[in-house]
Amino acid sequence: MELKVDTLKCTGCKICEFACNYHYDGTSSPIGSSIMFYREEKKNYYGAMVKREKSLLLARPEGPEVVKPGQQIEGASASSKPILLRVACDLCEGEDTPFCVKSCPQDVFSIE
Repeated sequence: MELKVDTLKCTGCKICEFACNYHYDGTSSPIGSSIMFYREEKKNYYGAMVKREKSLLLARPEGPEVVKPGQQIEGASASSKPILLRVACDLCEGEDTPFCVKSCPQDVFSIE
């Protein structure tokens, strides 16, 4: 099972980042989250990056892209580097439903 992200529903509230980080260390901060929200100003949309065990999911309105370790991310800026240092998503191991799925008011996240 993996996390699925429907960025077309995203309003940019960032609740997903806070909820994810809460799973890992019990604090309300986005710094340790496996999810990193971003705003693509040139294309005027919101997107999310999800750190997975063996890949990075780039969730964008034009479609998801899965990046493998060592693969170059086209158009990546310095803002994409912090996600690589974070812990991989474990779908909130020990919980019935991942916190990002439970907390997102727009139903952006689901499990497939």
